[in-house]
Amino acid sequence: MKVKPEEIVRRYQAAADRVRLILLCGPNVTRCQALVEELVQPMAQSAERVDMTISDIADRPGRLNDEANSASLFGDKRYIVVRLNSGEAVRATAAIEALLASETGGDPVFVIAPGMGDKTALAKSVGAAPDALIATCYETTPQEAGMAIQSIAKAEGLQLSREMAQEIAALTSNDLVLARMEVEKIALYLDATPDNPQTPDADILLLLGAENDEEDINLLIQAALNGDAARLAREIAAARAQGISEIGLIRIMLRHLAKLAELRSTVDKGGNIESVAGHPSVFFKERNHFKRQLRIWSSAHITRLIERILQLEITMKSSGQPDQVLLEEELLLIARKAASSR
Repeated sequence: MKVKPEEIVRRYQAAADRVRLILLCGPNVTRCQALVEELVQPMAQSAERVDMTISDIADRPGRLNDEANSASLFGDKRYIVVRLNSGEAVRATAAIEALLASETGGDPVFVIAPGMGDKTALAKSVGAAPDALIATCYETTPQEAGMAIQSIAKAEGLQLSREMAQEIAALTSNDLVLARMEVEKIALYLDATPDNPQTPDADILLLLGAENDEEDINLLIQAALNGDAARLAREIAAARAQGISEIGLIRIMLRHLAKLAELRSTVDKGGNIESVAGHPSVFFKERNHFKRQLRIWSSAHITRLIERILQLEITMKSSGQPDQVLLEEELLLIARKAASSR
């Protein structure tokens, strides 16, 4: 069944026992991710999470259905999250259709398919299935982000004004994953819960806001992608002292890489790097960085980078190693690769 993004959580929760597949697609990568995290949140504490990528199912279409019907090692409830990069949905079609055709119910499967349109054959198959939900996530407007942030805040025990919700939306560029992190940070600071709701003061964003954090994170990202290892080492040292959100960095880096991929595609079609990076859609403070990175990174390398960053997040959640160590290793590896390509 095809539903609107703002309705999918409610629709799924109302019929969770009857839905085996939930697919989020469209151009808004972070909203797809944010909705999946919201969908699985009620299960996160009591069920086993299984993460899969295209490499797990492309050559073995039956594996997804097998995994959905496998028993947990400890007999617990399970759920599966499949992350696809842009363009990989076609290769995942056979596995998803095999799951839908199966007569056994199995554990729920959540598929993140950014870039996939709602007119594709796969989207139509999922939309026609009685035990599946599909929603297309378009770019979030400031108004939509503000409303979503107020809803997120309510669930965390915060009574946010419309003005503060819109300010958080502006600070996080309408990225609901980053916005959720900001709301959770405020709720933790105020000791807010649904049973103990709190109303934040207007100046709390000056104390806890994302703007400075994002500036620090961008320094790390730009140093790595520019191949500036010396600068990266300094920024890592500063980040250790100040503390940053590793998951927040991943979200911001994925957003930056999506923009870099878009610009790279324009260059590949004959566009001039100077004019492409100077387009009004590119933030003026980042134009020189994009110019440099467009000369370093090919489309194929950017795609691989996105895959590595998505895999890094999975590793952070499952390896048991410190997130900071894993992130620093990856950033240094990216910097070395960029330096060798200059």
